[in-house]
Amino acid sequence: MKKTYITIIQLSLSILFVYLTIYRIDIKSLVTIFNKIDLYFFLLSPIAYFISQIIASERLRNLLNISGFKLTFFENGKIYLIGIFYNFFVPGGIGGDIYKTYLFKKIYNWEVSQTIKIIIKDRLIGLGVLFILLVFLDNYLILKLNLFNKIILSLILFTMGSFITKVVFENNNGFVKSFFMSIAVQLFQFISIILILFSLKIDSNLVEILFVFIISSILSVFSFGGIGIREYVFFSAAYVLTISEELSTSIGLLFTISAVICSLPGFYFSIKKPK
Repeated sequence: MKKTYITIIQLSLSILFVYLTIYRIDIKSLVTIFNKIDLYFFLLSPIAYFISQIIASERLRNLLNISGFKLTFFENGKIYLIGIFYNFFVPGGIGGDIYKTYLFKKIYNWEVSQTIKIIIKDRLIGLGVLFILLVFLDNYLILKLNLFNKIILSLILFTMGSFITKVVFENNNGFVKSFFMSIAVQLFQFISIILILFSLKIDSNLVEILFVFIISSILSVFSFGGIGIREYVFFSAAYVLTISEELSTSIGLLFTISAVICSLPGFYFSIKKPK
């Protein structure tokens, strides 16, 4: 029942923010922008995003292996792709993560409570990195910090993250490696966004755009696959980015399309499940 409520809330938020965005932008201008997209750069964007997901899957596999749940690169990759597919196309709260635990139980007979704990640990480390990157990318928009103070604050957040991980999960094994792998994940997602900017012929305010992207990534957990919230965040940030609302919205929309494209291999593996 709780899972159903989460699903309803996420779908409702996605629909609400899609409506708010569509209602307030000029659809004709958005169509014109899409007609002028440089497809060469845009088609490279899903490749960069897919690489980020390979690294993310290895981050999870590293935590699983440390805890005694041994998986090969390909076994874990297939299950991870199924999880990505479920996040986008199958309503169900945090459907992809829940389904991964189901597959771990069904295929390997692993204890659900243990694997879900590892998946949550993996997610929280990734979330912590997002907040640290938010500090570094903040160009006096929220925090009034120079580079030295940003480094100090980031070290504090890193230490707090390690401590909280140890307290909540009873150990922080693999924390440092997962932390740096999370940075690599975000770097490739930054490359994906930059390729989208190239496709839209946007060559200014890069730091601010990446800052808005991180905010949209953090908030996307509240909607279905991040759909709706990501586009609305970019729409709302148009005045900060000094570009049109339609052009700003298209950045978030094209990233969502890239992510959806990368989730499609999971459809194949969801039919032909790993053995």
